[in-house]
Amino acid sequence: MTGIRWGSLATVVGGGVIFLVCLVGVILGHPWSAVPGVLGLLMAVREVRYLRRLQSGKISGKRENSHHEPHSSLKDSSRWPGGTR
Repeated sequence: MTGIRWGSLATVVGGGVIFLVCLVGVILGHPWSAVPGVLGLLMAVREVRYLRRLQSGKISGKRENSHHEPHSSLKDSSRWPGGTR
């Protein structure tokens, strides 16, 4: 069972659970519970689409719009004017 992306699996299952719980809320007469339900469903669908693109080789294994710098660069005082914080 190697190669399972556990974070992606948790995202898809979590989004599906949120959708189902909110669907029950809508059926029981709470129309505003549709909002988080739709968001949970959209989150799960987006992750599945990402995994399909990843499997087909259209994208690399790294998230394509990740613009985060490593945390170690935050400690680099040379980025600040005067060399210190």
